[in-house]
Amino acid sequence: MALIKCSECGHEVSDKAEACPGCGAPISVMVKQQTAVPTEVQYIVDAEKFKGTMPLMVKLAMRAIQKCGWKIDQVNETLGLVTFQTGRSWGSWSGVLCSLNIEEVSPNTFCVSGTGKQNVAGGQLIALNIGGEAQEKAKRAIECMKELSMPPLWPINKS
Repeated sequence: MALIKCSECGHEVSDKAEACPGCGAPISVMVKQQTAVPTEVQYIVDAEKFKGTMPLMVKLAMRAIQKCGWKIDQVNETLGLVTFQTGRSWGSWSGVLCSLNIEEVSPNTFCVSGTGKQNVAGGQLIALNIGGEAQEKAKRAIECMKELSMPPLWPINKS
């Protein structure tokens, strides 16, 4: 059982109820509206969350990483994990290793967090994380996800 908001009066009502006790509106219609499966990802600025499905979120993360010109290492749709590496950085000629964690916080609502570390590879003994550069790369990928999922500010002429 889950509590949903009545679209007519705003009262919290059980999703198993037949009608809202406050106004009598049918609940089954509201449950269908609130649990409809999204067909695209949308970023909700006020909530700082994404609306979509896990497969759509993973595809969005992959598009964002590729748009930044970085290399995708691994993708795990079940866990909501996408790992990637960047090119050269200030702290390492091997670049930065990052991962994005996509967490479903409620049905079809997701939070994305990221981590990064300097890559020590190819005989390099030390890699410095100058100014938090590694974490900034993960943040940049998340910002790119937001940009890609926002509707355009002007109408697009499809002719």
